[in-house]
Amino acid sequence: MTTTMTTTTTRSTLEDRVTELEDELAAAQRTIDVLIARLERTGTTPPTQSELFDSAVQLGNVLQERTREVEDARAEFRALRANLDQIVRQRTRALAESEAQLRTKNVELERQSRAKAEFISIAAHELRTPLTSIVGYLDLFIEGRFGELPALLVRPMSAVQRNAHRLNRLVNDMLDVSRLEAGTLTLRRAPVNLGDVVNEVVTELEPIARGRELHVATHIGPVESIDADRDKLHRIAMNLVHNAIRYTPEQGEIVIDVDEAPSERYPGGWVRLRVRDNGIGIAEEDRAKIFDPFLHLQPAKHHTSSLPDPAGLGLFIARGLVELHGGLITVDSQPDVFTEFTVLLPFKHHQRDADPPSAG
Repeated sequence: MTTTMTTTTTRSTLEDRVTELEDELAAAQRTIDVLIARLERTGTTPPTQSELFDSAVQLGNVLQERTREVEDARAEFRALRANLDQIVRQRTRALAESEAQLRTKNVELERQSRAKAEFISIAAHELRTPLTSIVGYLDLFIEGRFGELPALLVRPMSAVQRNAHRLNRLVNDMLDVSRLEAGTLTLRRAPVNLGDVVNEVVTELEPIARGRELHVATHIGPVESIDADRDKLHRIAMNLVHNAIRYTPEQGEIVIDVDEAPSERYPGGWVRLRVRDNGIGIAEEDRAKIFDPFLHLQPAKHHTSSLPDPAGLGLFIARGLVELHGGLITVDSQPDVFTEFTVLLPFKHHQRDADPPSAG
């Protein structure tokens, strides 16, 4: 690109030089005509033949030199133009080859993406069946359905049960990712109160938050029911609160609000869920990436299976489920200060008319 611009600039300079030399020749010719006309009007003694000859020689030399310069400039200009044409042809050919390579790579990437999605789906399905049996029997053992466990086995069996449930959640997450990407995940809609769902989630996650000495505050306002899949709403809220717990330091604070979104800012009728924490935050350039699956933007110290969502699928699933309901999820954050996720879901009587508001 730089070579082409330099060549174009040089070409323009040569064109200007040719024009300048041609103007000088025309000016010299006009000067000669003026001198001859002046001599004729004054009637003075005409110059001698020798003087005329000397003047003619000098003028001829000047004209010859200028003519040679013009020809040289024109020749250089022609060579430059031919070189520029060659460069343009080379660049055009290179662009065509690059475009063909990109098309080939895109086809291969799409093939690999389909293969990855298919593998995840098959692996998750194959793991789910034996895991269901393992988790079920572990729960029965812990509950004492086969007799009371010896004291020495209570703690290790509890650890096995806890990790089996964690593995089962990961398999379910992988299945949901596969279904979301394939567009096969469906909703069972019914009237649901989002505030009730959020209260359930907070109650379920209270032991984890208490173990990290986190203060969780909830503010549930009076809101209408929405036409939604209750299990999927539970999953959305669970993933967002999980995420807040994961990235909030011990003794930090998490605030969860449910209310009706203000109509002057969000016209159309929306229920709003906000989950705010005072954790590590997200840099502005990373906010668009956090909803990608299997992605971790934070340092390795945050990547532990002892906390929820170690695979980085929670936010991807939450966004997919929100959009499946016709809603919108956004994030606002300041590194080392706060992170706030906002979910907007349409009320039942506005389902047909409302469009998701702009993310701005």
